[in-house]
Amino acid sequence: METFKVQLPTDLPVWAHTDVVVVGGGPGGIGAAVAAARGGAKVLLVEHYGFLGGMATAGEVNPFMPNHLDGKSLDCGIFTEWVDRIASYGGLRNGSRVFDPNVARLAAEDLCIEAGVQLLYHHRAVHVPAANRNIQAIVLHSKSGLGVVKAHTYIDSTGDGDVAALSGCEFQAGDEETGHSQPMTLCFKLKLAREDIPASLQDEHLFKISGDQFELIQAAYLRAVADGRIQCPRENVLLFPSVEKDVVHFNTTRVIHKSATNGAELSDAEMEGRSQLRQIWKVLRDDVPLFRHSTLHSIAPQIGVRETRRVVGRYYLTLEDYINGRRFSDAVARVTYPIDIHNPNGKGTVIRHLPKGSWYEIPWRTLLPNAIDNLAIASRCISADHATHSSFRVMPPVCSIGQAAGTAAAIAVSKGISISAVDGRELNQSLRRAGRNLVDFDSETSIKPTTPVPSGESKRDRLAAQHFSA
Repeated sequence: METFKVQLPTDLPVWAHTDVVVVGGGPGGIGAAVAAARGGAKVLLVEHYGFLGGMATAGEVNPFMPNHLDGKSLDCGIFTEWVDRIASYGGLRNGSRVFDPNVARLAAEDLCIEAGVQLLYHHRAVHVPAANRNIQAIVLHSKSGLGVVKAHTYIDSTGDGDVAALSGCEFQAGDEETGHSQPMTLCFKLKLAREDIPASLQDEHLFKISGDQFELIQAAYLRAVADGRIQCPRENVLLFPSVEKDVVHFNTTRVIHKSATNGAELSDAEMEGRSQLRQIWKVLRDDVPLFRHSTLHSIAPQIGVRETRRVVGRYYLTLEDYINGRRFSDAVARVTYPIDIHNPNGKGTVIRHLPKGSWYEIPWRTLLPNAIDNLAIASRCISADHATHSSFRVMPPVCSIGQAAGTAAAIAVSKGISISAVDGRELNQSLRRAGRNLVDFDSETSIKPTTPVPSGESKRDRLAAQHFSA
């Protein structure tokens, strides 16, 4: 590649000096910033958009996926507070985890402001100098140019492990066979015209799509893929209800073989996602009477990203840990959500469930990079293999991971130690006192034997039509 030598500024203004800097305002960053501030630390949350929420808002990923045991959420804590605040604004569909992404922005900001978090929007980390296993500062870029923020403790909740990578941490990306990450998806919503909705699909409270209508949509999509009118490698149409009764949410576009950590490829992915959107919308209007006069309700501000970097940490969570329901003395979250791998190379979605009543745990050590002592990861980028990552990457457990990182940061600041020195068992107890539903641990060497449900077609896809009746 051709290079061009430039002289960048060497003396940069210090914009902030604080206890904890959290970079990235997605679910993990929200959990981390609120927890650290409530723990008594002075917290700065840096976000490159002008709002919080990450994939929930910028990506319009919907709904919040279930991470439940015996019908109860395993993400009680800051995530539950966020959902409850969304509901208080009327932004939650009754009896479901379908939410309004615009309301989710407000709710997340409420929690941060009320906790005393300082918010810095429209800033992005571009350089992270490190020495002697510690980050010295983070260089940010904004409309003001370049500037520096300094802290005792740093938390990377970028979703892509940007801070960790820039500081020199080791990371992995993609699956073990091809090196490709899960595909990206541009989410969008279509608003149905009243005249297109049959009376049989309406009641005074809720619009419903029946099984027959769902099958009609799937058949039209498959015909269009076969005859070349839709160039999308996904095997079917994945759709969900919205908060508005006449709006349908689509998680259907699929962009493969592009990395969200490569600027040019990410740009191309946005355009490819919108190209697929145009094709899908046209086919629905032409071939499905229900969508004949539909209008475009929204397009996510950013294409949805499932997977990029996975930062190598002090424990590496594997598929074997998932299968065996591994428990840890330093557990910071419990997860029941299945292995959920959208084929990195095209068609197909692999779902692998744990048996009913089983779960696995995420240990504190997976949040701690090997190479840096004053940094923790509060995102989907924790230390794990490709398969297990596909289970905990969804937003509820990521928020719980963030709450753990933020709680540990407050402990580190109060004791004057590095965050990597925070004892995981002490952190576990602190999280439990804060209301996180973690459980007692007997022996770290004991592994609960389980037999996972065989791999196969996505249960979520098969039941998508039923979600409209929920």
